[in-house]
Amino acid sequence: MRKRVSILLAFCIFLGALSPAAATGALPDPAAEDLPNAAGIAAAAVYNLENEQTVYTHNADTPLPPSSLTKMMTALCAYEMLGDRMDDTLTVEYSMIKDALGNQVGYLVGEDVRVRDMFGGLLVRGANDSALLLGVCACGSAEAFLTKMNEKAAALGMKDTVFKNLTGMDAEGAVTTAADALRLARAFAECEELTALSTAVKYEMPKNEKAGARTLYNRNGLVSKIVEKGYFDPRITGLCAGGTAAAGNYTASACGSERLHYIIVVLGGEETDGRNRAADFTSDLCTYALTRFAYFDVIKAGKIVCEIPVRLSSDADYVTAAPEETLTVYLPTGLDLSTDLTYVCTLGSETLNAPVAERQTVGTYAVYRGETLLGKVPLVTTNAVGGSGFLTALNNIEEFTSSALFLVLLGVAAALGIAYFALRAVFGRKSAHKRKSR
Repeated sequence: MRKRVSILLAFCIFLGALSPAAATGALPDPAAEDLPNAAGIAAAAVYNLENEQTVYTHNADTPLPPSSLTKMMTALCAYEMLGDRMDDTLTVEYSMIKDALGNQVGYLVGEDVRVRDMFGGLLVRGANDSALLLGVCACGSAEAFLTKMNEKAAALGMKDTVFKNLTGMDAEGAVTTAADALRLARAFAECEELTALSTAVKYEMPKNEKAGARTLYNRNGLVSKIVEKGYFDPRITGLCAGGTAAAGNYTASACGSERLHYIIVVLGGEETDGRNRAADFTSDLCTYALTRFAYFDVIKAGKIVCEIPVRLSSDADYVTAAPEETLTVYLPTGLDLSTDLTYVCTLGSETLNAPVAERQTVGTYAVYRGETLLGKVPLVTTNAVGGSGFLTALNNIEEFTSSALFLVLLGVAAALGIAYFALRAVFGRKSAHKRKSR
């Protein structure tokens, strides 16, 4: 564990003004021994959707081929342009699919293919001929569609990404990073229809005038037991899997629990002892994300944290204060909340004058992890304290007699008194002089 920070449960600071309620996030940083073994992995990253935090990175900014993750961008751009035309058809021409190397559906020249079937072929089978057909259907040519893909990458903030084709086949100059792949996977996962297709165990293509019915099986062993045994993980949803001999194995996945959901990308996984390291490491990262982070109530409403002296009351000498609301924060599960967090009670005044109302705001209660503010909530009184009329009257007199107004009035009265006696003395001498003159 990292060096712990001592806890200060009743540390109170007087400030002249109250701070508004607020809450901030803190980047989790589990110890190195808690991290999954990244041997045989070129790069990887994990992102928590609810808290918008990257909770794991491994060579996240290392330039690598985009490989099969390219298909997520192909699907995303095509869906933006064709999502409302899923039943439209395209007649396949040889020029449209002649560059489709590697994994394919095997479309026939002259065959009429529905747009939805192109998506099924792309996202379930990972078919390169489906990618090319979608590009032609959306933009008229694969070249024009490729321009749209790179424009979309820039719009998503994928500053280190360049796509050179629609399929992810190895190409000089094609590059991405795990950090950029996270941005792409997050955008892809926001589309429920694309995510559902990428998770489907199989996709049924109906027969047409050129070809019989086809059943396409999902090649992603993380979501399907049919094609590849030994990698299936029921916690995983989609999103993409594949790779090339030169680039290695790639995966992009979603996983989650009832309250927390993650995006996981793994790039350049090796084949080790007959195992696909990208698939195995994806499951490792899923376990890591779902077990090493959780929500904690770091501040609990109603729990007394300090006492504040009360003046002008014959009922009580102090009032207790507690947080008005509970503060829940996303943190590593390995933290010891009693020693790794620091609490600071900030009061608006060192003392309170009675009467004091119940749930009267008197300050803020903040919690820190190291120097990072996790959040703060209003601090309120837990009970009311009545005032004493006699003590209040005495206090009013005391405050008035020590006020600037009283001193000014006293000075004015003194000046008037001096002036009065001075004038009286002057007029007295004049009267005496008149009497002598007579």
